[in-house]
Amino acid sequence: MLHSYDELYVAKAQTALAQMLRYAVEDMHLELNEFWDRFLISGVADLFGKGDYRFLVGKSGVETAWEVMWRVTGEWPKEQPSFSLEKSPTYWTGWILAWYQWYSGQSFRRISEFLSPEQAREMYNPYHEMDPMQFADAADTIRRRKESTTRLKKYRERLGLSQSELAKESGVSVRMIQNYEQRQKDLSKAQTKTLWLLARALKCSMEDLMEY
Repeated sequence: MLHSYDELYVAKAQTALAQMLRYAVEDMHLELNEFWDRFLISGVADLFGKGDYRFLVGKSGVETAWEVMWRVTGEWPKEQPSFSLEKSPTYWTGWILAWYQWYSGQSFRRISEFLSPEQAREMYNPYHEMDPMQFADAADTIRRRKESTTRLKKYRERLGLSQSELAKESGVSVRMIQNYEQRQKDLSKAQTKTLWLLARALKCSMEDLMEY
């Protein structure tokens, strides 16, 4: 499993994201998914997910929420943060999503395609009392249920390419493409060169094609 950054920073990342969501929802009174969309649009989610230390350890969760809002609206929030030792379901949502993003190596944007923060918050009971791996298993099950078609096939069809046309464009054999699209072989375990060739031909990133 390829993690997003060193495990040394995971606990700090979890606390920062948990504080960010708690401030946005409980102090700014924004809807959880509404703020999460701003988090994604602002570009902060990409930086955070790639292990940018300004957000993992350089800022508090509240300061990260401020930056998200400033990047999206051009204004700094005026609400003062309230501090509590209680770890609410919203706090836990940030905590578990930070861990799952690190553990799975997926971007927050990619995770949001199959699991919204509000859906994750609904999983608070019983998963907040379980090992995070059990949440990961549940999240992966949700992803597989929603992704009945492989991402390779989705991107190929989006460009209107047949398998043989993609083979010609990429240099990857038709048989290999069929194996990956039918999940007879796992594209996430393919050689980096193969993944790169397919991504280049499909005009997307290598991460976009991976099934995890």
